[in-house]
Amino acid sequence: MARTADEKNKMYNAMVGMITVIDNTLDDSNEYANDLTNTEKQEKVLRTSGYLEHGLEFADYGAKSLTAIEAAVTKAKAYTP
Repeated sequence: MARTADEKNKMYNAMVGMITVIDNTLDDSNEYANDLTNTEKQEKVLRTSGYLEHGLEFADYGAKSLTAIEAAVTKAKAYTP
């Protein structure tokens, strides 16, 4: 079943928002996720990247750039505690 334009936009916007979860989790200069161990941070960013990868599988976003989303997935997968 094809997704509506509204469904595509909502998913795209959610994925863009998830980029900040990965960035903020891995940025030790802010207070976000500082209560997590490095292993817990890895689990959090890998879980988030999994959601992003699921969204990327649709590949029906038209002209919207997926570069930042793909970069966030790569960043999450590269993190080692």
